[in-house]
Amino acid sequence: MLATWQVTLLAVAVTSLIALWVRREHGARAAVLMLALAAAALACVWLAYEVVPAEQWRRESLPVGLAIFALPALAGVAVALRRSRVEGTQLRGSDWLYLALLWATPAVLLYVSQRRPFGSELADLMWWAMTSIAIYVLVPVAYARTAGQSVRDYGLSARFVRREATLVALIAPVALVIVWLASADQRFVDTYPFYGGEGWSLVLFEAAYGATFVALEFFFRGFLVFAGQPVLGVHAVPVMAFAYCLLHLGKPMPEAVSSLLGGLILGYLALRLRSILAGVVAHLTIAWGMDSFVLSRR
Repeated sequence: MLATWQVTLLAVAVTSLIALWVRREHGARAAVLMLALAAAALACVWLAYEVVPAEQWRRESLPVGLAIFALPALAGVAVALRRSRVEGTQLRGSDWLYLALLWATPAVLLYVSQRRPFGSELADLMWWAMTSIAIYVLVPVAYARTAGQSVRDYGLSARFVRREATLVALIAPVALVIVWLASADQRFVDTYPFYGGEGWSLVLFEAAYGATFVALEFFFRGFLVFAGQPVLGVHAVPVMAFAYCLLHLGKPMPEAVSSLLGGLILGYLALRLRSILAGVVAHLTIAWGMDSFVLSRR
């Protein structure tokens, strides 16, 4: 089991490698800003696991959730204002709406989806899955209609498969190896799978579980990246990854840290390839792989 400092050190090393690539592709300013936002996200993770156990109260209070997700939203506002000043333009109503959704959507989703309205394990987990899917999908669709954009432009393209098939083919095996190693960590054994049933009820849950990750990729790597590009430019990726990392507070600490790295890598991939397919493949592999490996180890 890796200690917090070891996981953090590994995250710093990987983030630095990502920053070198960003510097080459998007310039020094983009790399520096990415490092700053990644450092802020890692600081939040350290505080949540070593100082203040944020997960104990974050999901029980909508105002507290809004306060936490205000951090990446404020970073987004700062970036958007600077870009508009440099370009000599003004932020439009749709730009402010995007920034408001970046702030409020994760907090509202956590608050609503974590309710336990039925008192049954499977029913409550299905409530979590269905409400999560609804919010992840309906918010981008509503924004697209308001801003006059097309939902298809939020990464819903598989055209890159013809050009980047090797990349997609490598994602699943690499993800499986990482998940297999992580599944030996007791923190993951104690967390996954979420549902303790078996048989067809387990199949039903896992199908809904997988669907939530497709919707999640559509929201974070699709909507927040592509709708955010006109507002934040390439900086939409680290701002999105910051919010995505905070969504994982309360999961096993290595998962919270790796969510930042995964958010950055998959975000830049989506931006480069104009598709969220790589993120969908990676996330489904990790989600179903972790549950399968933990069950097999037991």
